[in-house]
Amino acid sequence: MCLTGSLALVACNNHRADTTDLSKQPTIEVPVASAAFTAFGNTAKEKIWRIVIEGNELSIEANFLKPTTATVIVVGSGSVNTEGVEYASTINGQPIVVNIKNNLCIDDNGYQNELTAILTYAGEVYQGCAVAGAIEIAPT
Repeated sequence: MCLTGSLALVACNNHRADTTDLSKQPTIEVPVASAAFTAFGNTAKEKIWRIVIEGNELSIEANFLKPTTATVIVVGSGSVNTEGVEYASTINGQPIVVNIKNNLCIDDNGYQNELTAILTYAGEVYQGCAVAGAIEIAPT
């Protein structure tokens, strides 16, 4: 692929786009109770969220929560290595459910992530991505 500018500058790139075989998804083989994930999302509605799940603890940071951070005990269920896993609890009296699916996800910055995340809170559904492991929230 070559791009030509108006000043006769030419830029060429022979790199082909990655054509990932989606049938070869990553497999996470850990018990649900000891699984750890970091999920995140950023939508056009400017709803930004980040969740860290470690064991039975879910920590969330989201600009639509009041206060914007919370930590709760969750109940996990599902098969982590095939169907995905679901965590459920309540925050501020509202149900919160996080589904982590074993599907590749492209985040809003164009980066490929190993898992897809769906956050449901107070009747709203937020799409996002996730990675295996608990990546702690950075102090600000």
